[in-house]
Amino acid sequence: MKPVLRVALLGFALCIGGTGVAVAQPFQDTPTSNDSAATTPVHQAPDPRRQTARLSRKLQLTPAQAARIEPILQSRQQQMQQLRADNTLAPRDRRTKMRSIMQDSNNQLQAVLTDSQKQQYQQMQQQAMQHRQDKKNSTDDDSGKQ
Repeated sequence: MKPVLRVALLGFALCIGGTGVAVAQPFQDTPTSNDSAATTPVHQAPDPRRQTARLSRKLQLTPAQAARIEPILQSRQQQMQQLRADNTLAPRDRRTKMRSIMQDSNNQLQAVLTDSQKQQYQQMQQQAMQHRQDKKNSTDDDSGKQ
């Protein structure tokens, strides 16, 4: 076989092999040990079914409540995906619309909940917000040390 053809085939084989590794990596469940804080995590949209199951556990939802909540979460997910795909919006406008979508869906969710469930849900939201703030502060602290 000619040397040029061998090199071309070897390059093609390496290209194909490298693509398989690159495609398979995002699906790994456990982070690799060489992950650094500098890498930005890819945000995946939450699954409405998993969210409903989680809320059902945490808030002791009835099956009827869960059946009403899942479509609200699905609608929110679709609206957010469409908004993320819209490249014509300025980042500030996108954030404003995202907040509006979140507020609307939270209002719809709370309309399904009992008073005690609403209180628990609000506590869950506050804890999540505090967690995000703590995470942001720790990231800011880490970047300031470099």
